[in-house]
Amino acid sequence: MPDTRLADIQLINFRSYRRLLWHCEPGLNIIYGPNGVGKTNLLEAIAYLSFARSFRQQQDRFLVTWEDSFFQISGCCLYNLEKIKVDINIIYRDGHKELTINGQTNRLIDLLGIFPVIYFGPDDLLLLKGAPVLRRQFLDREISTLDRIYCRNLQLYRRLLLQRNRLLRAVKDERAKLQELEPWTLQLINIGTAIIQQRHAFINSLATLAADIYKKMGGREDLALVYRPNVGSMDEWMAKFKSGREREIQAGLSLWGPHRDDFSFSIGNRDARYFASQGQQRAAVLALKIAETMVFFEVLGKKPALLMDDVFSELDLRRREALLELLFSSGQSFITTTELSNLPSVLLDGAAIWQLNSDGRLILEQK
Repeated sequence: MPDTRLADIQLINFRSYRRLLWHCEPGLNIIYGPNGVGKTNLLEAIAYLSFARSFRQQQDRFLVTWEDSFFQISGCCLYNLEKIKVDINIIYRDGHKELTINGQTNRLIDLLGIFPVIYFGPDDLLLLKGAPVLRRQFLDREISTLDRIYCRNLQLYRRLLLQRNRLLRAVKDERAKLQELEPWTLQLINIGTAIIQQRHAFINSLATLAADIYKKMGGREDLALVYRPNVGSMDEWMAKFKSGREREIQAGLSLWGPHRDDFSFSIGNRDARYFASQGQQRAAVLALKIAETMVFFEVLGKKPALLMDDVFSELDLRRREALLELLFSSGQSFITTTELSNLPSVLLDGAAIWQLNSDGRLILEQK
């Protein structure tokens, strides 16, 4: 399947943009301007066309421009050597989102895989150092982009989890009987096991690639990615439900399942969260993201768009070289920076360079 590229994006009442229509270029787009003019907001909007959610993990109501009631993001994607056009339009209003693709109303899940993106940003280190929920969100977002069945399973699992938790509280308050839990438990295990298996497979597909990339960036010790499920087999999961039934009832929560899973980075057989330097941690996360682009291409058959938010200023020479190698072999890319001097000079040759002004206007300076 040929690569996909974004031809243009239109924003209405999104973050700092009251109105914007931007006809972006194929290949590398560099956006520069001072802090606070909306560079990250623009990348966020581009990513929204991929997943209909913010990579900043914020609720949609916080994305609406101040004192407005809705936002709209529209994008035109080109396929097959630009012979095929796909128009995506997302409107958020009053807690609801509406998606149309080529003028036809679609479910949000239908958006997945159409315009895949991978975001690199200053907060990426939280993927290693942050709370487990951030790593679960990463897994769920990326795997859903690759596989809509996973997304559907995830949606079903969350509904089952919500119902089972309500029932646990009802049992505690003697408003329901204990035996009513069993059918919900069995459904939760069946769907949850499928989610665990796909997460395992995704981490395994990243692990070997990331380890090789980390070595090429000068890592002296081995990098390993390890998925850590909250439960093992279906039998073990059922046994924990039975032995811990009273704990769950008292807590009013389901205590076992993929909603409590995690994955970890280790360097030299030691947990990178606690024992690695910040430089090693940055290299490990960068290796993961670069590996992810390779997996996306292998599974989807097209290169994802790369969104890089002021990342070069934090990298040493070897890590810069790794990113440059990725950029020169990628499809469409969007890079933000406060100063063009923060970027390797080799990137500027042949790139489309845009100045983003304080009034939100993008001016093409070089094509």
